[in-house]
Amino acid sequence: MSQINSRIISYLKVIAIALPLILTVAVTSCSPKKNNAATRNYQAFITRYNIYFNGDEHYKQTLKQMEDTYEDDFSRLIPLHPIDAKSDPTSPQPAGSFDRSIEKAQKAIQLRSIKKKPRRKAGKGNDPEYKEWLKREEYNPFLHNAWMMQARSQYMNGDFLAAATTFHYIQNHFKWLPATSTEAALWMARCYVSLGWNFEAQTILRRITPEQLTNSTLKELYPTVLADYYIHAGEFDKAIQPLIQARDKASGTQKTRLTFLLGQIYARQGKKTEAYKEFEKVAKSHSAPYRTKFNARIKQSEVYSGKNIEPEVKSLRSMLHYSRNKEFADQIYYAIGNLYLSRQDTVKAIENYSKAIKQSTRNGIDKALAQIMLGGLYFDQRDYDLAQPLYSEAVPQLPASRPDFNDLKRRSDVLDELAVYSQNVKLQDS
Repeated sequence: MSQINSRIISYLKVIAIALPLILTVAVTSCSPKKNNAATRNYQAFITRYNIYFNGDEHYKQTLKQMEDTYEDDFSRLIPLHPIDAKSDPTSPQPAGSFDRSIEKAQKAIQLRSIKKKPRRKAGKGNDPEYKEWLKREEYNPFLHNAWMMQARSQYMNGDFLAAATTFHYIQNHFKWLPATSTEAALWMARCYVSLGWNFEAQTILRRITPEQLTNSTLKELYPTVLADYYIHAGEFDKAIQPLIQARDKASGTQKTRLTFLLGQIYARQGKKTEAYKEFEKVAKSHSAPYRTKFNARIKQSEVYSGKNIEPEVKSLRSMLHYSRNKEFADQIYYAIGNLYLSRQDTVKAIENYSKAIKQSTRNGIDKALAQIMLGGLYFDQRDYDLAQPLYSEAVPQLPASRPDFNDLKRRSDVLDELAVYSQNVKLQDS
């Protein structure tokens, strides 16, 4: 028995001495400096589960947090995605850093790339596929995923130019992966849209054919990028169909955002019935944040086209009784004013816009919207001295991206002069 134990101990000592050497040989034989089947499989495995996985998990968690916590400015056309706000410094800016995902991707590329050409196989010299395989610049079969993670993370960090550069590299250096090359091209077009390079984005999108959209990722990405391009180009009629396709494939907070955006675009196109239905979907959503549902309800008042407004007015007035709506009283009265104005009842419209201004506690964009509406009514009635202070206070609160911003600013400047004469006339008449 003692002899058996001593033998076991001896074997364990030998294994303990040999194991580091065995591991060293195994790792060396699978070094990225070599290129054979074992090396490629080993490096792909290590890349995927030892480096990429952590970076990808961080990317998904950070992206979800960005989408869920971003607070849209509903007084303007909301962005297709929170990161689009990086293109407009006047918009609320999204939170979240994708630096860790970028670091993981760069580490994978630096440590696990296989650039060395494999040994040529005899008898394969005339095989076209083998010749193409030998032309590759990367032989780690998983590394393209690390490159894509780096580029997407750069985009989600708002570094659109760096992201475009990385996507361009992917498109040119991984041509033997058609789906990856197409995905990189679509992301590159998205970068160009964010940079304001619409012509370059259009050039890429025109080259993409339906046959290239071979998987679910591409079928979701293509309409998203196309809708983004048309919205930035101001071609809202063309943006509707791809936006519907993108919305139908989206989920969670992003699906709600795209539905709200679709309602806004319908409203800009004068399609009030369609806009009302989209806002209604958001207002009745069980998963949408309350702030989003509330603003969708307010937007419904702007596009209401029914014959009887009293049920709508009653529904809005009932919202004033809830304590959580106390700070939103200005928006509620503004919405009621919109309904009365849609029926040419200027007396009640003026009454409710005035209440919206008086009840406002935030003194921000929502108060400014009521002031513009009330000022417009006073202007039409030629009460220039009443309209002037409303425009003067409201216009600086409005985003310059608003379609009628220049017209409103011009009217405000004119009123500054007209108000003086209007006041003099009223004094003389009195």
